[in-house]
Amino acid sequence: MAERNYWQRMRRQRLSRRALLRSSARAGVGAAGLALVGCGDDDDDQAQPAAATADQQQQQQDQPAAQQQADQQQQQQTTQQADQQADQADQQAAPADQDEQQQQVVQQVAPERQYGGNYSIVIPPNWDGFDPHRANLATPFHIFNDSMGRLVQIYDNQGPVYTADIASLPEIPDDETYVFSFDQGAHFWDRYPTEGGRAFTSGDAAANINRQIAAVDADGNPDGRFWRAALYQTTAAVQTPDEQTLVCKTDGPDATYLATVHMGYSFMTSTEAIELWDQQWVDEQTNVDLVSGVGPYIPTVFEPELRIHLERNPNYWRTLGGQQLPFLDSITWQLLQDITAIEAAYRGGQIDETSLPLPTVEGIAEDFPDHTRFERAVVLPLAMRFNYNAQWDENPWRDRRVPYAFHLAMDRDAIIDFVYFGAGKPSTIQHINWYHGWATPEDEMRQLPGYRPTKGDDIAMARSLLEAAGMDGAHFPLILADIFEGLYPGSAEYYRNQFEEALGITIDVQLAPYDEITQRLTEGKFPGHLPIWVGAGTGDPTGEWASRRVFGGSGNLEQYNFPPVEDIIKEMVVTLDADKRREMALECVSIFLGEDDRYGIEGLDSFSVMGNGIDTSIHWPYVNLPDIAKNVWEREGWHWRKEVWYDTSHPNYPGSRA
Repeated sequence: MAERNYWQRMRRQRLSRRALLRSSARAGVGAAGLALVGCGDDDDDQAQPAAATADQQQQQQDQPAAQQQADQQQQQQTTQQADQQADQADQQAAPADQDEQQQQVVQQVAPERQYGGNYSIVIPPNWDGFDPHRANLATPFHIFNDSMGRLVQIYDNQGPVYTADIASLPEIPDDETYVFSFDQGAHFWDRYPTEGGRAFTSGDAAANINRQIAAVDADGNPDGRFWRAALYQTTAAVQTPDEQTLVCKTDGPDATYLATVHMGYSFMTSTEAIELWDQQWVDEQTNVDLVSGVGPYIPTVFEPELRIHLERNPNYWRTLGGQQLPFLDSITWQLLQDITAIEAAYRGGQIDETSLPLPTVEGIAEDFPDHTRFERAVVLPLAMRFNYNAQWDENPWRDRRVPYAFHLAMDRDAIIDFVYFGAGKPSTIQHINWYHGWATPEDEMRQLPGYRPTKGDDIAMARSLLEAAGMDGAHFPLILADIFEGLYPGSAEYYRNQFEEALGITIDVQLAPYDEITQRLTEGKFPGHLPIWVGAGTGDPTGEWASRRVFGGSGNLEQYNFPPVEDIIKEMVVTLDADKRREMALECVSIFLGEDDRYGIEGLDSFSVMGNGIDTSIHWPYVNLPDIAKNVWEREGWHWRKEVWYDTSHPNYPGSRA
């Protein structure tokens, strides 16, 4: 199958035959299905639930206790059988497998992970504050991943597969009730406003959720910066029967609720922080003291345009294999976006791990052959964004023939070559074809208008549409984020030339910071956006679409409005069967692409997705990253940096430099 791609094969190759059989048994599937389910969580040596998909959780909670016990016994027997099969497989292993097993033994007898070191890495200087619910950019999300936590956590977005975080995976006694238990030992930092490091309670969780539901500013006025409010607003009741228990009741069956409480915008802060800093988060966006969390690292320094520094939380509440987390003393995010500067910093040892364009990484690897290269799929796709505001008279996108012409003319393969040096693939929607099972299969996608390798027919059709709409030869002012031009110099000229030559139009590219772009979107007067990274979240798009594709939704800033799609999405939200949701998602994708015979291009999406990159990365040999770090790049993922450790005895180890 097309979606069973290189990334799944690469991950499975990391597992020995023994590990593959055992992990698949614990997940309740055959070895062939392991990549779609994921491995169990080894994040805590306390009694902790194994990772599970949302649908598995629903099914488990619907069973009587006796049946669950029987299933657990059956699962133990299955695991034992898998162990026996693994032993037999090991005895019959070919020489290549025996070499792999010997490597596994070496890893098992390796010394314990070491403590110490400052992890110096790079992130663009793209910042909009420390508010855990209103910050919308990728840079704050990374900082929050290191410093805060969520009720539950995504472990593998290819199911999606969830695991415990601040709370255990919830009990789900019926289709509308989620019972979270705060039994993981989460404590706030010993820092104002939670001096003493008090325990995280159900009251804190309720305060965070109720803030999202209300979605108002400090004066009580509606605040459009709560982009995921629509998802939380399906919550009919939030109850705290005691300090260790939170009960959330939805206003009907909701297949998105676990995704809602794990995704970005769902970081948990203290009740005190919400009460003290609601307006300060808006007014003092670089004030590093305005952070209160339970995470492994504590932000201590923010120097705009230079760095963000985080110190080890000495009272972090998780362990790994009996060792206290985190291992590093500190993390420093260097705020850089110039490729040449990043490369120089890496070569000079000022940063320990980085992602750079493929030719740059290849050049570094030639000069440093002992450094470790790895690649991972980038969940955030590139897309062009349109504005469908019907009330703005000057809006050039109201006639769907116009955005469809741009969709057709877009040369996705050429764009991927320009941005990612060919390390990427086209995709049809935010949820990438070649990683998830929720989008058009790659072979089918390649036959669709706009995605066909040959562009002649697409361009001829696009020009005809513009002429029919009276927009041939028109002038289009389009916005490009200044950070995008900084990361990929020449982007403004490249995209302008591509569309001008294909469509016979003129384009004025305006560079603007993201906060200005967001403001113009909120006002409804947004002329169109050249490449933007689109949030994708988990493999299941239901929650994302409920926010972004339902008219009036908190994330629907482009004012997409097509009732047939809304009807499907609303049905997806209340459909707990993942296979049925997937069928409905594919129907939506057909409408979004203008391929549904019933609607033509009237349901065309307000995003035209270009494709997803393959992140090409490299790190120094003293750096040890957990496997999950090399799985997939995403801003809403597992906060894995707590598991990074340094070989402080390595000759290249730079010592303390915090």
